[in-house]
Amino acid sequence: MPAPDLERLVKARDKAALIVLQNPDLLPVFERLEAEVAAAEASGDALSRARALAARQKAIA
Repeated sequence: MPAPDLERLVKARDKAALIVLQNPDLLPVFERLEAEVAAAEASGDALSRARALAARQKAIA
């Protein structure tokens, strides 16, 4: 999976985490996104994972 798709999944997962804090009934949505992120990270090559990590660090800073 290309890095932009992974970044999009990570952003969606992070937003879902905030929403779940307000409405725990939506936990399955968060869990699905979490699994999708894990699968994308596992299937990507090292360069894609490095790009995704760098993008996350940039978003945090």
